[in-house]
Amino acid sequence: MCFAVYIGTNKELELGTFVADQTDIYFEKLSDEEETALRPKFSKTNIYYVGSDTSCSCGLVFESEDFDDPDEQTNKKSPQRFIDFLKEATKAENIEYYCCWEGDWNLPTEHEREIDIRDISLDKNYFVGTQKVFINFKKQIDE
Repeated sequence: MCFAVYIGTNKELELGTFVADQTDIYFEKLSDEEETALRPKFSKTNIYYVGSDTSCSCGLVFESEDFDDPDEQTNKKSPQRFIDFLKEATKAENIEYYCCWEGDWNLPTEHEREIDIRDISLDKNYFVGTQKVFINFKKQIDE
């Protein structure tokens, strides 16, 4: 079973597919079953499944304490690209995020958080891998 990461945005994103040894992250439209189950969790117009270099969302999972582990270096690529995507996307709007196990779309959200993506780094406090958590990544406002 795999993790499934979803994002909500009002912007239409370019859809992609997994290509071995080339893909870092990609976005897919939801199946009808996913759409029906996930739509109540999101307020944004568009919801996308986020894939990674493993062909599923599992490649987005990373433990910050493993940042300097020599065996984990190749596992940083997709998580860092996801952070980079969120930093760029939140310049325009809030981005909604939800993670669960594949097929657990109907289970209730257990935690909700609001995060400024500029406060997140792969080596300190990365967030993907906790299931049934809904995160609102706040639109960046210059202070």
